[in-house]
Amino acid sequence: MGKPTLEQFKINMNLALFGIGAQLRADVDGYCNIEKLMPDGPAAKSKEIQEKDRIVAVAQGTNTPVDIVGMNLNKAVQLIRGPKGSEVRLTVEGPDGDDRRVISLIRDEIPIESQQAKGKVVDLPGSNGQSTRVGVIDLPSFYAPVMDSRSSNPKDNRYTSADVAALINKMKDEGVRGIVLDLRRNGGGSLEEAVRLTGLFIKQGPVVQVKGPDGDPIVDADEDPSVVWDGPLVVLTSRFSASASEIVAAALQDYGRAVIVGDISTHGKGTVQSLNQLRNYPVFAKLENDPGALKFTIRKFYRANGRSTQFEGVTPDLVLPSVMNVVKDAGEKGLDYALPCDTIESTQFQPVNRVAPYLTELKKNSGQRVASSKDFAYIREDIANYLKHQEDKTVSLNEKVRLKEKAEDDARQKARDKERLARKAPEPRVYELTLKNHSLPGLPPPVAKTNSVAKVTGKTGTAAVDPLGSEADDEEKAPDVDPTLDEAQAILVDYLHLLGKVVTARKD
Repeated sequence: MGKPTLEQFKINMNLALFGIGAQLRADVDGYCNIEKLMPDGPAAKSKEIQEKDRIVAVAQGTNTPVDIVGMNLNKAVQLIRGPKGSEVRLTVEGPDGDDRRVISLIRDEIPIESQQAKGKVVDLPGSNGQSTRVGVIDLPSFYAPVMDSRSSNPKDNRYTSADVAALINKMKDEGVRGIVLDLRRNGGGSLEEAVRLTGLFIKQGPVVQVKGPDGDPIVDADEDPSVVWDGPLVVLTSRFSASASEIVAAALQDYGRAVIVGDISTHGKGTVQSLNQLRNYPVFAKLENDPGALKFTIRKFYRANGRSTQFEGVTPDLVLPSVMNVVKDAGEKGLDYALPCDTIESTQFQPVNRVAPYLTELKKNSGQRVASSKDFAYIREDIANYLKHQEDKTVSLNEKVRLKEKAEDDARQKARDKERLARKAPEPRVYELTLKNHSLPGLPPPVAKTNSVAKVTGKTGTAAVDPLGSEADDEEKAPDVDPTLDEAQAILVDYLHLLGKVVTARKD
């Protein structure tokens, strides 16, 4: 890892950076445009910089400014970021090149809230006019401060397990009957936080085994007998769920603590890396510039039952239709020289066996819903289109043909949006929780179900792979759809009924 990559790794783990508090974007003319200002960042507080302004030069303190027009955006960002409390002078101009001025800012710590754990309280309508209240926790990564990124003030350090526990406690206060833990876009992170997070749902016991090329495996266990959430739990995974998220899903599956739902398997990254900063070695200590770090693969993960998560990943209890299920090179299996999956001895643990007795009924009910769902029918169409394009080894270079193909894709998406808008089914009521508002009394106002038409990025579950690279028209309003999450919630409600846990009904 070079210095920029190492710094980005620290930012991702610490969920904070030292800078001016602005999202930047490079335009086609090579200008560095200010896309968005963070409300509490130095740039916004100065009141001298506006969104859509562009930065043309950067100076460190009293040093000579460096022209950044035409510079690679990552390099420009490295110049703008710097140590907390240091001065950066920006030469800024308006979007039309007017009103050029020099602005001095003092860099500060900027939290990255978009990657923090967040949640929803959802009132799901029932056929009898009453609703069931469930919680959804969206966890993008397993974050924790690393190396020299720890803050001297413990309150400023963010830990996944603590944040999720806070959201769960809020959901308990608001009367949720069950929880969905969404790990679909979680690429991993801190092993320690994966163990602690698993401990929020089990009393005590081994979570994961870690083994190097020599010696006996090391067992990482939850030593805390307390449980934050002992109620019904569904874990949602995808082919993008990797490393630490696979550890959590595997442990909760081995214990029989949660119903695992999602793509045909998770990513399959079951290896442990050690990060070694080169500046700590004497041979590099005198270098003026940070030489970065070396990352070594040193061990493999094994489930409590002894099977590795490497290569094969975690197979969910209920597999839902997804384009990613048929993408051959997805996950660890698609990488050259990937280590194989193997097995060691199981460690001793006590399963709670809360899922197996109900799995047959859950699969049957889910299968019936998926078979009759219009949104999953769209996903099956996308699967067929993807396989068709995979078989076709040619792409037309004729502009009229390409425009026709794009128009067909756009028309298909608009037809789907129109059909969704015409549906008369009762909508769930959704209350969004963040780490900023979870401590406030009561719930925030419910959010609207409609949203701008989602671009084809896989977040809606309707077109995770777009072979033609077309985009839907985002001007027309259409329902914000996530059929995979909707089905996970429906599975949770089924689970609640089978457990006899639906004891509180709402009629709002």
